[in-house]
Amino acid sequence: MSVKIITANDLCVSCGACFHICPFENIEMWLNDRHGKWEARILDVQRCNKCRRKSPCLSVCPSYNVDYITLAQSHMNHLLGRISNVYNGYSCNEDTRFSASSGGFIRELCKTLLDSGKVDGIMTITHDYGLEYSPKMIDDIHLMPTSIYHNINFQNAVTSLKENKGKFLIIGLPCQITSIELLMQTKKYVRLRSKIYATVSLMCGYTFDRHNAFAFAFYNRIHLDQITYRGQGRYRKTILTNASKKLLFDIRNPKNLREKLNNTILIDRFLAQLGCIYCVDHICYVADIVVGDAWQKRYAEDDVGTNLVISRTKKGEKLISLMCKNFKFERGYIQEIIESQSPGYAIGSIGEGIRKVRLKDQYFTPTRLRTNQVKDVQKYKFKFDDMIKIKIVKRLLGSNRFYLARFLYVLLYIQQLIRKLLLEPSIKGKLK
Repeated sequence: MSVKIITANDLCVSCGACFHICPFENIEMWLNDRHGKWEARILDVQRCNKCRRKSPCLSVCPSYNVDYITLAQSHMNHLLGRISNVYNGYSCNEDTRFSASSGGFIRELCKTLLDSGKVDGIMTITHDYGLEYSPKMIDDIHLMPTSIYHNINFQNAVTSLKENKGKFLIIGLPCQITSIELLMQTKKYVRLRSKIYATVSLMCGYTFDRHNAFAFAFYNRIHLDQITYRGQGRYRKTILTNASKKLLFDIRNPKNLREKLNNTILIDRFLAQLGCIYCVDHICYVADIVVGDAWQKRYAEDDVGTNLVISRTKKGEKLISLMCKNFKFERGYIQEIIESQSPGYAIGSIGEGIRKVRLKDQYFTPTRLRTNQVKDVQKYKFKFDDMIKIKIVKRLLGSNRFYLARFLYVLLYIQQLIRKLLLEPSIKGKLK
């Protein structure tokens, strides 16, 4: 039993925790072109025998056996975890609000902490080249990108924490923040906690491997050097660029069926990384603060951007209190977390419902415990369309058979139309 069971089932989320915990330096992170993402790789399988079944690499893996109840009281508030307060709001700086992915909370928080000297740096991802981003310690918020939807290698986060002196704010996705928390539960990395001022997690629906972006660029006839998924207001404005061309797409409002199919293939949640589909922690139980988009009905007319902010700890409340001058807060409610993110998007129902589904030839079911009450487990029943996307379309994208992948989407779309036409008469009959 080693992290190989994770990669063999395509469940690696590239956090890099196993790389750091391995006592024999027997794990490396590499870009697996077939899977279209960064993965952990065992250098010498025989060397794993020295661990004598202790499997330290699996003990810090957020895709394996995580007890969120013990780790972060995930069972509270109907599986939303511990919550001090819920807020909505946006930056008082109009440029910051418009250029951010949503309301600009994270940028304003980072600026506040840096200007006040409360932190010595911000651990966040920055752009390297092409599609590559990696975590770095920064003191300039202009280096922060907007939301990145494709897989990145997060290995360097812990390395940077070890090498730098001071207190730091850590920003990441739920699995990335959880991996750092699991590392700090070990004797080897317990001292890292003294360097972390606070942790902030993004609400994460799903992240994708690179094949989705390559397919989208292929359909739009552009050689892809770089992709930006969010920006210019609340709704998705995806930008593809290379040395000679720049194309902007309004993902939310396709002009025709072809664009609709292309856009769906880029962001379809069933084409996400398998580790993300299994995930039950899209709103990060272990972070001090969790930040996302406020998709509630009361902000339906907002086309610039508003944040939904969950404060989980006393430290989170302290951070909120520091921002009152630069950020407009409005009272939020726990029920709005579910309204904003919905059970099928970022609350974890798919991950729980998928536990007994055999997605791969090698049977493997990771255990992610967030409640002891069977009645609280949210069930998700896979549809025929879902399994076609997971089992077939993903493989077609992985082998660069982009036209065939889109043809399958056409067939699925036609099937949905036929199903709708057949269903409508029966509904009308019942209404009569």
